[in-house]
Amino acid sequence: MKVSVIDLGFNSIKLVSYDVRANGTFKAYQQEGVKVKLGEGLNHRTGYLSGLPVQRTIDALKMFRDIIDFNSIDQVLPVATSVVRESSNKDDFLKHIYDQTGFQFKVLSGQEEGLYSYVGALKAICLPTTLFFDLGGGSLELVYTENYCIKKIRSYPLGALRMSNMFGAKNGTFSKRNYSKMARYILDILPDREEFGMSWDTTLIGVGGTLRAMARYDQELNGYGLDKIHHYEMHNLSVSSIAKNFYKMDADQLVENNAVGADRAGTITAGSAIINLLMEKLDFERIVISAQGLREGVVSVFIRDPTTFYNRKLNNGKAKRFVAFSCKPEMFPHYTLTFIKPLVSEGLMREKEKMILAQAIREVVDLPLITNLNNLFHIMIDEDNAFLSHSEQLVLALSIIHTRKEKTADWLFSRYKSMLESQNKASIEKISACLVLCSILEKAKIEIKLSLKGKKADIKIIPSSRQFVPATLLAEALKKFERAFGISVNGYVVSEKQAAPKESIMAIDRK
Repeated sequence: MKVSVIDLGFNSIKLVSYDVRANGTFKAYQQEGVKVKLGEGLNHRTGYLSGLPVQRTIDALKMFRDIIDFNSIDQVLPVATSVVRESSNKDDFLKHIYDQTGFQFKVLSGQEEGLYSYVGALKAICLPTTLFFDLGGGSLELVYTENYCIKKIRSYPLGALRMSNMFGAKNGTFSKRNYSKMARYILDILPDREEFGMSWDTTLIGVGGTLRAMARYDQELNGYGLDKIHHYEMHNLSVSSIAKNFYKMDADQLVENNAVGADRAGTITAGSAIINLLMEKLDFERIVISAQGLREGVVSVFIRDPTTFYNRKLNNGKAKRFVAFSCKPEMFPHYTLTFIKPLVSEGLMREKEKMILAQAIREVVDLPLITNLNNLFHIMIDEDNAFLSHSEQLVLALSIIHTRKEKTADWLFSRYKSMLESQNKASIEKISACLVLCSILEKAKIEIKLSLKGKKADIKIIPSSRQFVPATLLAEALKKFERAFGISVNGYVVSEKQAAPKESIMAIDRK
C-alpha cells in the first residue's frame, strides 16, 4: 500500500510518500517540500491568513495533487499544525484549499502535534525516559516520558520562523541587541526541569529541520565518518558553538553553508538559538537527533488505528500503546534461542552483542539479493535503527558482511575504525559466527543443547524427525564458532531417543 502524508507547517509544506508493507512496517521513498512561509500571511492584528503566502500554499498543493494522482497513491493523510490552528479564518481557509485541491486537512492541536511527533520519533529511537521536542517554524512541542509513560505535553510559540519574524532582519540575521532580546524572550517562555519533574536519567531527543542542519554542520566540522543524521548525538558545547557561529555569519555565508543552504538560511540563527537555550535552561549535556517525527507518527497511527486518525484525537494512552508496540524488544526464533541463551548465561556473549545479533537476524531476511558487498553495506547503514547507535549499527552491518566475505569486512572495519573500538572486531566475529550457525538451525529445524566447561563445549545437535542434516555445513559453521569464541567444540548429531551420541560431526568433516 502507498500512503502519502502532507504536512502543512508555519514555514513549509511537505509531501512524503511511504511504501507500507504487509507486516505494518513502512519506508519513505519520495519527498517534496516547498517553503510557502504561510506564517507570513498570518495577520497578527486580525489573526487572518491571507495574501501571497496563501496562494503559494494553494499552488504547492496543486502540484502535490498531480504527484499523488500520477503515482496512484492509495491513502493521503493531510495534517496542518500551528499556523492553521492559530488562524481566525481557518475554516474558510481549509474550505478554500478543499475547493481548489480536494485535500481535506486534519488540524492538529498542540498536544496532538507533540504526540504524533513523539510516536514517530520513538518508533525510530526506542528510549524509555526522554524529553522529546519538535521544533518547527511556528511552535516548539515538548513531551516528557518516563518508561514510555507520557507525563507532560506542552506547546510553546517558539518556532524558528516566528522568532526570526519577531526579532530578526528579513534575511534572518540579527543585531546584537535583538539577538539578546530574543534570547531573553525564549528563556522566559521555556520551562525548567522542576516544572516538568524530570528524572536524572532523561535523554533529550529532538526532531526538525533546524536540528538536522546543525547535525550536518557538526559532522562537517568533525569530519564524521558516516553520512547519517538519525541517532547522531551532539554535546551541549558543540550546540552552543554552532549557535554562535550561525549568529556571527552574514546572510550570504548562511546561504553558502552546505549544511544550511538558501531554504533554511532565514531561520537557522533563531532555530539554533532556541535549541541551545533549551539545552542550557534544562541542563542537558547531549542531544540525540531523530530523522523521524510527525509524518512517521501520522503513518504509524493510521496503519494501526485509522479511526483514531480520522475521527478522534490522539491522547496519551493511545500514544503509549503505539510506542510500546514499536519498541518491543527483538525476539529470537525458536531454534536460535536455545543456542544463544547459554552463551549469554555463561558470559561468552554480552547482552549488547545479543541485541545486535537479534537485529541482524531480522535484517538478513529483508536484505536485497546483491553480490556487491560495498553496496549491501551502505544499504544496511542507510536504514534507521530504533535500538542501535551509529557504532552499534556499524557492528551489525560488518557482522553480516563478515558472513559473506571476511576480507571485505576487515577492509570496511579499517575504514571506519575511528568510530569503532578494538574490541568491536571480536564482537563482529562472534555475531557473524552465530548468524551463520543460526541460519542453518532455523532452516533445518535443528535444536542444539550446549554444555560448557571452561574452554570446551559439547554441542548435541538434535534434528527434527526425518529432517535432512547438512553435516558439512554444520561442521564448517562450528569451526567458525570455535575460532570466534576461542573454545574447543565437540559437535554430535543425536536423535531425541538416542542414548549415546554418534561420531563427532567435527571428526566426520575432517576425514
